[in-house]
Amino acid sequence: MASTNIPLVQNSFELQGVYIEGSYTVDSILGTKNFEGKDGDVHLSTYPRSGTTWSQNILFGLCYGAEKLEKSQPHEIRANFPYMEFVYNGEPRFKVADKIDKVPRLMKNHLPWHLAPQEIFSKRRKNIVTEQSLVAFNKARNLPEFLDLFLVGKVSLGSWWTWTKGWVDKVREYPENNLIVHYEEYHENFGMAAQKLIRFMGLENVSEFDIEEIQRITQFETMKTRYLSEEPNNKDFVNQGKMHAWKTKFPAEYVEKFDNMTLTTFGSDEIVEKFL
Repeated sequence: MASTNIPLVQNSFELQGVYIEGSYTVDSILGTKNFEGKDGDVHLSTYPRSGTTWSQNILFGLCYGAEKLEKSQPHEIRANFPYMEFVYNGEPRFKVADKIDKVPRLMKNHLPWHLAPQEIFSKRRKNIVTEQSLVAFNKARNLPEFLDLFLVGKVSLGSWWTWTKGWVDKVREYPENNLIVHYEEYHENFGMAAQKLIRFMGLENVSEFDIEEIQRITQFETMKTRYLSEEPNNKDFVNQGKMHAWKTKFPAEYVEKFDNMTLTTFGSDEIVEKFL
């Protein structure tokens, strides 16, 4: 999916209890939900703007090699790691996934578990869920207005709390083929997080040198330069790459509201500490 001036369709609708806004259609989402892949496929499930691009580049490098990652332009990565429910140039990207001949095939979605590819559960396809302590906000919107909508789930793909709690529960229900990787793990110990992914995907011949190279290539300033070279007007596509950055941007009253919502959602579950 190269950078072009083709306008993206913008829709807003509700589907199975989830508010959806953006370059999606009912058919693109249901087609993703009912997608039938192949043995060896690997899914990446993330809430929007929750470390998706970073995770995508890391997985691409681990599966296809650091050299291939460094030589690949962003549109080439997107073409070989399709955003399944997204509609581009009139075509849902899950149809692109069918044409990929790489092994393993990589594909991503931003959907809550009940709209995500159900083969993750029925066929036990491998699925990596990247979780982050909340998300980057849409800078095009008035911040308090956006935060009020976020609190009630009136943002695209619905409530972050519902999305995250749902995926945490499903990963625990299907632990043999689902893995949670917290965004913060990449920051705190990149090598350990990479080894966790390697073991989960059953990859062979990924050396410590390869991991160090992938870490170098996916540093935020390096990655941002690569993406801006292709899409100079999309300055916010790659975020700051900082842990808990939202707490420094939100008014104090909203930090308290968000923390209270997190505590209410997860209660005494030990995972709550990851999100506060």
